[in-house]
Amino acid sequence: MSLTNKDVITAFIQDFKSMHRDDLQPDVVCDFDGDPAQLAQVIPIGGKPTLQFSYLFSDSSVNDYTDLFYCLIIAGHELAHWANAHTKHLDKDDLDSKAIEIWADFFGTRLVFTAVARCTNIKAIITGRLRTPAFEAAGPDALLPNYGTALRRVYDNVFVPAGLSPKYPSPRERAHIYAAGVTSFFYRHLGQMHQGMTIFALRSVLLDPFKDLLDLFQDDVTPDDSDELSYRNIEIHLGLKQGRPLITPGVLPELNQLVGTHYLGHAENKVHREELRDKVRAWGVDV
Repeated sequence: MSLTNKDVITAFIQDFKSMHRDDLQPDVVCDFDGDPAQLAQVIPIGGKPTLQFSYLFSDSSVNDYTDLFYCLIIAGHELAHWANAHTKHLDKDDLDSKAIEIWADFFGTRLVFTAVARCTNIKAIITGRLRTPAFEAAGPDALLPNYGTALRRVYDNVFVPAGLSPKYPSPRERAHIYAAGVTSFFYRHLGQMHQGMTIFALRSVLLDPFKDLLDLFQDDVTPDDSDELSYRNIEIHLGLKQGRPLITPGVLPELNQLVGTHYLGHAENKVHREELRDKVRAWGVDV
């Protein structure tokens, strides 16, 4: 029996649940019979926010690691919406919508790589049903070229059509966000930012798959836009916390830096971002 996107998403959700304490398991509901007109979305069904996937997408075969990551990129984005309770936020304008989509891209990337590196169900698919004698996936970094190829496919098939709406970041902006999500994961997973790992990740995820578009990537976001989106992102998620430690409670302490929904305020975020910039500047890169 062939492996399908539904199988991958089911394994991914099980991994997400395993990231939480036994007494605070997230009740993630999925619907795999959605209309093909909408690839994936989080909508209320029966009073519960539900991850709904097109039945055509759900039944599609997963034949290799690139297919696997194509599915996980899409599922990770929707699970990020769910984990951050984005359906509870009423957007004031298109900039609110764009800020939320940016965070779903970024946070969803960390969810995916946490499942690959720290959990068992997706790893079992990687090392079992998809494993080939010619390739042994030694760790999450070994799969980065496959992830980059999948991200380019998502770019062409999903980001470009969605980019026609003012509620979404531009396709090129989203490619940058996913690359940032990958480097953020490894920085938190390894406990520090490694120059070699960061360069390898960016080359695998952004520079090689999008080499024909790199000249266009520099013209998307002005500093003012970026600052306003960052401000909106913080405001929205602090509001969704409603004074609680986390939006979605129960994340295991050892995974909190990877997938916790605790969120810092504006001042703390500014200090953290500047510390990361200083680290990169020490490598001789102007940021």
